[in-house]
Amino acid sequence: MSLLNKKLGYTLSEVMVTIALIGFLATMTLSTVGASVQQRTRLAEFRTAYSKMTTALKNITVDTGRLYSCYLAPTTGEISTFGLDINGTPTATTTGCEEAEKAFVRAMGAVRFCESDPFTEGCLPVNYTTAESGCFTNFSNSKAFVLDNSMIIITDSKTRGIRQFAIDANGRKGPNKWGQDIFPFALKATETKTVFGKVFVKSIGILPPPSSCKYHVDTSVGVKERPGRTTDEMLKESSGVRVN
Repeated sequence: MSLLNKKLGYTLSEVMVTIALIGFLATMTLSTVGASVQQRTRLAEFRTAYSKMTTALKNITVDTGRLYSCYLAPTTGEISTFGLDINGTPTATTTGCEEAEKAFVRAMGAVRFCESDPFTEGCLPVNYTTAESGCFTNFSNSKAFVLDNSMIIITDSKTRGIRQFAIDANGRKGPNKWGQDIFPFALKATETKTVFGKVFVKSIGILPPPSSCKYHVDTSVGVKERPGRTTDEMLKESSGVRVN
């Protein structure tokens, strides 16, 4: 009888090891679930911001009955990925960027304008960091606009308007980091037509920035494990395109 009790019983050390293992597994599970929830939240914020931007761009085009000369040419990959109707290579232009910027930020619902220094004028929190290369390297040379829903638009420069810009999808609320709640974009031609050898742009849209305007993401881990995403990845994830 005593032998049977001994076989069925557990020592204190065994119980403690089991509890420790359960705690470890629970911690790992909660961490994974938390990261997943966080990414879904960020994706939802990104989708809301992108929908608002594309609607605003469409509205200012329809309302004014004109196409602003403020765009870049899309890449070959973007033409196929996003289904663009490009016939001929458009020439990048900035001649209408100042007008486009004014119309766009109004349509987006800007309530605060910081066109001298976004930090001292209070549009950007002090914990903002510049991008690592290519663009947004000095926010003091940018303009920033706080929207009525707290989102923030930041231009790449004071002179190129919104041809290249970024949006903070949740405003001053953290983490205020590239690839998490701050994403760069560019206005690019999305439909062109070639007539007698001349390329005419029929429509423009909001797409990822050029390759010279990228920020660092940790590519040593899978996409789902990264703390940040590129604009390209977020757009693909939002539209259901598999990114890895």
